[in-house]
Parts: sequence; structure tokens; C-alpha cells
Amino acid sequence: MTRRVTRDLFNTAAALGLAMTAAGCGGGGGTPAGSGGAHGENGGTGAAAGTGAAAGTGAAAGTGGAGAGSGGAPGGDPYPTENVGAATRGGTMTFQNIGAPGYWGRRIEAEPGDPRCDVESATLDFSWGDEFCCRTRHEVTSASLSPFNEQMTLILRGPLRVKQLAVYQPGGAGDRWVRRSFWDRRAPQALADLKLTGPDGAGAFTGDLGNACHWYAMRDAPFPCGPGSDPYCPSGGPDVSYHGWEGAKLVVLLASMPYADDPALAPLSCADGPSDGWTDAPWVGFSASELMRDGWGKYHPCHCYANTDPGVGDGCGEINVFETVSEAEGLEYGNRDILSTGLRSYQVGHLGGSVCGKQRCDVASFPNTADLLDACGQAALDAGAVLDAEDPGGGCPVWRRPLDDRFFFILLDEAKRTIQVGIVHPAAIPASASELFPGLPEEVSQTSMDRLAALRLPER
Repeated sequence: MTRRVTRDLFNTAAALGLAMTAAGCGGGGGTPAGSGGAHGENGGTGAAAGTGAAAGTGAAAGTGGAGAGSGGAPGGDPYPTENVGAATRGGTMTFQNIGAPGYWGRRIEAEPGDPRCDVESATLDFSWGDEFCCRTRHEVTSASLSPFNEQMTLILRGPLRVKQLAVYQPGGAGDRWVRRSFWDRRAPQALADLKLTGPDGAGAFTGDLGNACHWYAMRDAPFPCGPGSDPYCPSGGPDVSYHGWEGAKLVVLLASMPYADDPALAPLSCADGPSDGWTDAPWVGFSASELMRDGWGKYHPCHCYANTDPGVGDGCGEINVFETVSEAEGLEYGNRDILSTGLRSYQVGHLGGSVCGKQRCDVASFPNTADLLDACGQAALDAGAVLDAEDPGGGCPVWRRPLDDRFFFILLDEAKRTIQVGIVHPAAIPASASELFPGLPEEVSQTSMDRLAALRLPER
């Protein structure tokens, strides 16, 4: 039976403190909670955690491979070692046993009464007219990194200063990984299989993201939204309907996360004002591309993010790779000096996502060399954190927000069912990662990728 739901997404967005545009400027807020509760983008364990909001408007997804190549941008030429500060120890969070049989509610093109609409069947009554939502069970039989082996879109929220962005995937001769997509601040127009979409009127991507500004990184391959699209997405603007990366992948950012009042970034702010929910809260997210294409991410009522309660995240998958949980002054969970990392999917609901409020985690009390911290024990971690989808636990790892340059990376290893998230200081690169950092060459050996997956920072 089809149900009718009345929605006014603009009022909903305003209530959540969102600043959405058709190009994808958005965010959200949440309610503080403990383990497995709700807050910001993440849920998790430890000192405090939660679920919550993703970025706003549709971005893209996709299939197909593209050849390697620098597209004219520097390659194998390390970025000058500037804005690096004193060397720190780095850190890794390793998520193991990722992937399991299951399902998520995938949006399909259908008419009311279609029996395939077994997850959701609703006529959505928007202020601009009706829209029918049909979601069907998309069954998954593979346990190899599902659902994160599907197409995924990278989301960047400022304040953030990016110098390089590279995406590697298997495909080179002799089992080598090739640099599929690439951007370098030194040659910003020389894009290699990369589409970067930002707020309306933002112009070309410069690497400088103002406070609360969102940019989406996708493959430079248009996705045909509209009638006949599969997964279905309504007709959207050409700036957001693009493919993402599927299968195994490695994303690397050379970037820093300065405060919102940084003189170079302050004039670029997208925040509504001092009370904006995402003030001074950088975020690097990696989301299911079909979720981004739905329109307004998780805030559109017809999305694949959740199979059950809208805030649970037990659907198509999202990774809060590095997220600053920002809250109104006086609440115990927000801390603009701490980054959280957590996974959401039908397999785990949530995994990781610990946070540590300013009242508990004053970064001045931790050693200056520490990048990886323990939110529960209030101490710097001496070894990389390991979290297992089949064995809950793993402590409460969080990151110190780096104000100067770091290599941020996320490796999604399909064969090993492992997701490796890490931060490496440019002046303290482990020997096992020296083929990749700092040069970001056009090809990397499988052996080097295996070493990266096995890396546990800080090293004792």
C-alpha cells in the first residue's frame, strides 16, 4: 500500500542548520549521545559518539575504469615541504572483516503499487509537487568489502586547505595500482579523470575550502540520471551527475585543517553565521555514490542510507574518514581540535566513530608529537588502532586535528576485507610507505599497497 508523506525539505534543512545549494553545499546537526547514539555524522563507542547528518545535495556515482596518467599535473615530484611544523608520529585506524551478505533499500524507477517497492513505497508531497519513492531490496551476496566496494564519492568540507588529491586503483601491469584520478595545486587545471563540484558560484577548485563549504570529488564520467537510470536518480544538474570509484581504491590527500579564522580561508566562508552547526568543522567523507545522487544526501526522504530508522545508517554505506564534531558551546561532545573516524553500513550499523568533548580532551594535555589519541583513556596511543566488524571493541581512537600539512589516506582493500585510515607527517614517512609518499607516483606496486595495509602507526 502506497503511503503519502508531506515534506518541506527547505524547512527541514533550516531546522537542522543546513545551508544547501543545488551544487551541494550542505551539512547537518545532531543530538549528543553515548555509545551507538546520535551526533553529527558519526556514531560510535567510547567517550561519546553518535549518528547524524551527511552532506547535502546530490553528487555522483559510476562505473568504468579510466587509464592512469598525470593529465599534465606534476607526478613523482614531491610537493615542497612547507607548512609541516615539527614531525609527529602519525597514526592508523584499521577496520577489519568489512563486508557481509545483506541488503540495502535501493531506489528504482517504478509506479505506485509496484510489488518491487518492498523497502519503501511512498508518495512524497513536496511544496513543488508530488514525487513517488520506490526502494527495493538490493541483495548483496559478497563479503568482500561490501558495500564499500560499490561506487563511492569523496566529500570535502572546509575549513580545509588541499595541496594534492590522488585516487589509486588496481589495473596496472604486474598487479600494480595506477593513479586513476589526480589534482595538484601547482597545476590546478590539469585534472586526470576527476570532477570537482563545489558551491554555486565557487568557480574552479583551488584547494582552499572556506568554513562550511562543501566540494564533491568524482570521476570525470557523467552518470545519466533521469528516466531509465539504474540505480535510479532523478534528473539532476550536470555538475552532480557523475560516476564514483568502485572496487578497491586508495584516496590520498595532502592537506591541512586550519581554523575557520585563518586569514586565507575566512573570506571564503559558506557558514550562515556564528551559530551555523558546522562552524569550524572540517570533514572528509566517503559516501555511496547512489546516496549522493538521490538528492540532498540523507536529507532526501528517498535514500539508500538507512533500511530502518532514518538516522541508523544501516544501508548503502558511508565512511566519515576524518570528521570534526562541532557543537554549540557548552555541550560535552563537540571539540574542534579532535577528528573522528567511523563506518556506517547495513553490516555494522556503525563501527568506530568515537568522539571526545572539549571538557575531556583538551589537546594541550597530549604530547605535541601525537596524532592518534585514546578518547576513553585520555592518552596518546602508542600503536595503531584496530577495529573489527565481527568483534566489537577496539577502544576509542580519535585524531588530533592537524593544523599543518599531513598525508591523509584511506585504503579500501577488497581482497583483505580491510579499510585502512591513516595520517602521515611529511617529515616522518615510514620506510614501508616510501614508494607512495611523498611523490604520489603514477603507479605503485601491489607489494607497497600490502605494506600500507599492514602499517600500524605510531610505530613503537
